[in-house]
Parts: sequence; C-alpha cells; structure tokens
Amino acid sequence: MKTVNFGIDLGTTNSLIAKYENGLLEVFKNPIGQKQTLASAVAFRGSRILVGDKARDLLEKDPLNVFTCFKRKMGTTDRYFAKSINKDVSPIELSAYVLKELKNFIHTGEELHEAVITIPSSFDTIQSNATKTAGQQAGFKEVYLLQEPIAASLAFANKNNLELSDTKKWLIYDFGGGTFDVALLEINQREMNVLDNEGDNFLGGMDIDNLIIEKLLVPKLEPILNETKLLDKFKEPNNPLQKLYFELLFRAEEAKKELSRFETTEIDIDYPDKDIYTSVEVSRADFNNLLAPLVEHTINFSKKILNNNNLANTDVEKIIMVGGSTLIPYVREQVQNNLKIAIDTSVDPTAAVGIGAAYYAGTKISTLKQEKISQPTSTTTAATSEKQPLVNLIFEKNTKDAEELIAFTLHKPTQGFYRITRKDGGYDTGLVTLENNVNVFVDLLEGQVNTFNLKIYNTQQEVLFSTDDIHINQGKYNIQGQLLPNDICLEIDDIQYSVTRLEAIFNKNTVLPLKKTIYKSASKTILKDSDEKLQINIVEGDGNGLPSSGLSIGYIEITGKQLEQDLIKGTDIELNISVSESRDIDVDIFLTSCDQEFSNSFKPTERYISSSKMENEIRVVTQKIEQEKAKPEYAENYELLQKFKTIEHALIELQIQLTLLADTDVTDAKFKIDNEKRSLIQQFDLLTRHKELDNDIEEYKTSVLAVKQSLSENNSEYYTAQFNKVIANEKSFINSGNKYLIRSKIEELRVIRNAIFTADESNFIGPFFHYKTLDNYPDQQKANMLIAEGDKALENKQYKVLKQVVYQLASMLPDDTPKTSFNNQDKTGLS
Repeated sequence: MKTVNFGIDLGTTNSLIAKYENGLLEVFKNPIGQKQTLASAVAFRGSRILVGDKARDLLEKDPLNVFTCFKRKMGTTDRYFAKSINKDVSPIELSAYVLKELKNFIHTGEELHEAVITIPSSFDTIQSNATKTAGQQAGFKEVYLLQEPIAASLAFANKNNLELSDTKKWLIYDFGGGTFDVALLEINQREMNVLDNEGDNFLGGMDIDNLIIEKLLVPKLEPILNETKLLDKFKEPNNPLQKLYFELLFRAEEAKKELSRFETTEIDIDYPDKDIYTSVEVSRADFNNLLAPLVEHTINFSKKILNNNNLANTDVEKIIMVGGSTLIPYVREQVQNNLKIAIDTSVDPTAAVGIGAAYYAGTKISTLKQEKISQPTSTTTAATSEKQPLVNLIFEKNTKDAEELIAFTLHKPTQGFYRITRKDGGYDTGLVTLENNVNVFVDLLEGQVNTFNLKIYNTQQEVLFSTDDIHINQGKYNIQGQLLPNDICLEIDDIQYSVTRLEAIFNKNTVLPLKKTIYKSASKTILKDSDEKLQINIVEGDGNGLPSSGLSIGYIEITGKQLEQDLIKGTDIELNISVSESRDIDVDIFLTSCDQEFSNSFKPTERYISSSKMENEIRVVTQKIEQEKAKPEYAENYELLQKFKTIEHALIELQIQLTLLADTDVTDAKFKIDNEKRSLIQQFDLLTRHKELDNDIEEYKTSVLAVKQSLSENNSEYYTAQFNKVIANEKSFINSGNKYLIRSKIEELRVIRNAIFTADESNFIGPFFHYKTLDNYPDQQKANMLIAEGDKALENKQYKVLKQVVYQLASMLPDDTPKTSFNNQDKTGLS
C-alpha cells in the first residue's frame, strides 16, 4: 500500500512543505533563495501572479494588489478585490496559489496527487472544509487534514528519539502568526494520544503587530500627519494612507523581532507623500505591556484544559513551545511563571508543524484508488464468501522494536497453510501448516511503515483469505485518529419548555471518523402539499448550550410539498449521520409514516457574518443578563452578580465595536467580534445552566427518595428493577452537566411512582378528599354528581370506581398552564 508522504504547513504568515518516506525526512527549500519557508502572500501584477516573498515585498508599493493573512478568513464569504485584474478573489483561491507554489519546491520531479495539510485545532467544520477545497483547487486529488498541535507533537517526539519507561502528559503550546492552539497529550513508549484541545482562531503574531501600530505608533503619528481616527483610515479601501499602514506593519514586525533580543528599538517611519521622516523609540517594557493581555488569554486557555481534565500542573511533565510568537522571551517567561511547568523549546518553532505533518503523511495510507491487480478466479475472501471473517487479526500499529508480533485466530477449524510476506519482498514465512492460533514475529524495516500480506490457503493451496491491511509503523510515533474539536449536535424541540435546544450527536474529543443512527419523533403533523417544514439543523457547538451559540454546518428542509403522504406527529424519524476524518458530514433521513428517504452531504466552505444579526443576539443576551441580575435570589450573591456584570460589559463593548465598524472595513474585525460574542454567550449560558442544573439535581434526588418510599410500601420486584435501571450510572449523568438528561430521569421516576401509586386503587382515597374541597370547577353541577358517586364508591370500598371519579374530577379543572408562542412555525419538527 502507498503512503501519502508529503506534509504541508499552510500558515497564516509562512508555509512549508516536507516529505517523510522510508525513514528519511526532507524539508524542501524554495529553488529561488533556498529558504525553507514560503511567505503566505499573493500579488497580482497584470497577467502575472506572484506568490511568496516577492509578493510580500510589493506590499508597501502596491497594497491594493497584494494579499496576506487570508487564512484568518477561511470559511467566510469575504472576498478581496484585486485592482490589477478587476476581480474578487476568495481566501480559498489565495490559499490554493500558495499550495501550488509549494509544489514547485519539489525537485525530485514526482507529481503530487495528495498531501496532508495542517489546520488549527480550533478550526470549525466550515474552515476545515475551506482548507480542503483550497487543496483540491491546487490540484490535489486527495487532501488529508491534520490539526497543528498534533503535527507539532509528532515533530518533537520523533526528533528526540524518546525512550519512555512510563506514561507522560505534555501540553503543546502553539502560538503562531495568526492562531493559537493548546493541546493536552498523553505519550508512552509505544503510542501518543491527544486528550483535549482548545484555541483561538484570531490570536497570533499579526495581532501583536497591529497592537504596536494601534497603541504605540498611531498616537505619535496623528499630530504629525494632522489626522484623526488614523487607524480607521488605514482600514478603508482605496485610502492613500493604506501604503503607510503596510509600511508600519513591516516596521512593527521588525520591531517585534528586535525587542525579543534588545531592551529598546527605533521604528523608522518614512512617508514621502507628506515629506515625513521620523522615528519612534519603543522599549521592551512597553512591548511587554502590550503583550500582557494576549499572553494572559493563552494562559487561561492552558489552565482551562488542565481544569477540564482534572489535572494539576504537577501532572504535566513539560510544555512544548511551537509557533513563531513563542520566540518572544516575555511569552516564555509568563507561561512558565504562571503554569509552573517546565517549558521545552528544542524544536524549531517555525518548522515543527510542517515536519510533523510529513511524519504523519509518511505513515498515512493513501486512499487514492490504485491500479487493481487481478486475482485468480479460484480466490475467494471472507468478505465475499461468508458474513463472518475467517480470521481475527491482532498486531501493534506502532513499535520501536526491530521485530513485531502478528497474531491471528481462525473463527472455525480449517486445514491448510498460511503465508505472511512483507510488501518489499524482504520477509517471507513461506507456506506454513495452519493452526487455529498463530503467532509470528516478523522483521521490520527501520523508520518506516511496513506493509504485510497475509494469505490463508486450503489443502489444495487455493486462497481462502487474503489481506494487505497489516501496516506496522516502526521507530516513529504516529497518532491514531484526530479529535472532534466541538460537539456535533442536532437542534430539536423541547415541548415542555417551549424552546428549541441542542442534543449532542457526537461529543467533543471523540476520535474521527464517526457514524451513528438516532431515532427521533415528529413533534408536529406536516400535511402533504402544505407549506409546513421539517427542519434538520446540524450544529457545531456546546451540546448543553443555546442553539444561537453554535454554528450551523448542515441544514435540510423538507416541506409538505416534498411529501408523498402526511408526516404524522409522534411517528419515528430515523437519522443516519456520519462525519469523516476531514469533517465531511453525511445525513440520511427516513420518514417511517411517509416511507420516504432524504439524503444530503455537507461540505460547507463559507459562512456569512451579519453585523445586524450579531447586534440583535448581543441585545437579547444582555436583556437576559439584566433579568437574571434582578432576581431576588441573587441579591447577596456578589460573586455571581460580578460575573454577570463582566459578561454584560464585554458584550456591550462588542456592540460598540460593531457600531463603529465601517461597512467598508476589510479586516477580520467582525469575525473576531463574532468569535468573542459566541464565547461570551457560552459563558453566560454556563452560569445560568448551573443554577438550573442545581435545581434539577435537587428535584432528581427528591424524586429518588419518593420512589424509594413508595417501593418500601409496595415491595414490587418489577418496579424495583425499573427503578434500578433509571438510577444506573447515576454519578455519570449527574456530572454530565446535561440538564435535559437529568430532567428525562426525573420524568422516568415520576412515571414509576405514578405506576406504583395507581397499582393500588385504595391510594385514590386521599386525592378524592382533596378534589372534594375544591370549588373552582367550571361545571360545578357535574362535579357535585361525580363527588356523590365517589362518596358512594368509598362507602362500598369500590376503589376502582373511585379511581375513575378522581380522574374525571382532575380533567374538569381549568388549565392553569401559561400559553406560549411556541407554535408550529417555531418548531424544527423533531423531538
């Protein structure tokens, strides 16, 4: 089997391509200039397209035709207008140009049909699909995505030839040019696994450069240029001051590097258009003050990942620092001082991700269709001849040893032979007499993936079973699957609370790929040929959060006009949902009452950000915060009130930023605001959820005690078994934080208690006396007749009749349930 071999770090500021094959690693250099990295920049000059350093060098002279940092807008509808070609270009197209240029680094003459391309671990599904699409536009037939912290960890582990005697935990702290990621890893002598990750797609070195301009340079330049709101004018398209802005970006980046080595630096500013030549002195202390909030943000992410996994800092052996921004001394100092964990800077922070991608690619089996080799007509396999495979195979996928065990057992006694061969022909057992249990140590080639073929023959040496899927990676660490960075959820109707809510289908940190079949009920009737809709909305976000805090990544709408029969309320709806390793989503829907199937495959590459929608969402949440703050139970809970106020003030600040944001703004400001808004809404939801959760847990515990009391009086084995089934794994679902799951348990306990109660009809004596005292029956005459009938039944001990009287009296009472506006139009149609 062929391995992919080529890995690409598609970075915000710089990109890199490397290859790992047969134990050899090669980082390719640009044929022009012999640099390992390629600037992620594209320039349009008439009919010419320049990519890399040449494009970046034109930024000062021709900023309207040069584009950088477009990775931050991957997965959005934003476009860049290139004046030279009079055309809009997308972030996907610009990324494809960079990938095509990286192909030119390959001097071996081989064609690249597939590659591993890295993405930040916090990239959502839409951003991931956009990256994959860029690879396809660059000419790759197959693109495999790899999260950047995983790539960095592979680079570190494989570079250092680790000899571990026990299991260790590491943090990968990846502070790059445009994004920040932190991942928690577990590693031992054989394998490495990612346990959790967090990150921010809008936090990187370019934000530091912009802070230098905003906080240190603009205040000095405004009086010299006799300008106000200079920062806003820098961002306006076609404004002559844009040239100055891009010059300042160069100077800011240079100053950042200088201040990583020296205590002070001079930033020279040259603006011939207004005959201005000046310089600004910046000290390392000023620079560190600017950095402080950004670095604190990264440290908070690191603390969060430790807290979420119930780890102390002493449980983590080291923090591996990667990404260009970790070269700044202040970053390293603050991370070590705050987290109290030793930091490791032994890998090249600018190349680690690309090198790790190559290691991964060197062990990744290609999925491209190879030319099929015809088999003898007498050959059959387990897959074609019988439902159950003939063989159960066991082998280690990763090893540091020079030989490894391949073991297999036969599912039924078979006489004949087996043969194991290595793909390169360097190992061959020959024909060996078959036994029911076989253990064979095979020789391995060092530092590469060893592929073996196993064949099983009958006594006439006809092939009964054959497989080439035995791949053993020798000498290098690999990762067994990537983690889902967020819950993948389904939006459903919560009829009890008259809202829609999210239900997690796949949980965060589950290993991809994933597949599941779930069954829901229709929460409304949709008549054939009507305009009513069934809405299947797949959302990426916190499964316990509000639907508005998530990101819709797949939407199917089925109207009455598409139905061949009526969709009846309460009937089953079957959904088969799968997520590939590269985050493609497939949804198959079967409507039982209509006997119809609907399918869709989602590979969304763009999402639209509406400023007005964001403002409305912020306004709704701030109103909810005000309502929470006004509740009497919080009057003296100063800590919680302060948390509410902090979130509210942050939301109001975002609202102000949105108001001040010009319609023509070409930066990624609105995406950063949207990112921050979603995070704040999640924080608010978490605070209120805990309050509701505490109430639900208390109600659950009360319900458990009530059922136990009923069981002590009833002593029914059947209901005891039902009760034990409900409370099984109690600790797990109470600690899940899922209020809907706990409420479902409360409802199940209520059903059991009611069943126990109604099983003994004499229990209805008490409720009967209660209903006799009420005087709010709309039809009092009918109620009096029923009460008289109940008195008679009680006198004659006819408890079955008394039970029916109680039911009828209860049904006559007025409905005090408040009316809601949760009508059919608000419902998804699923419950």
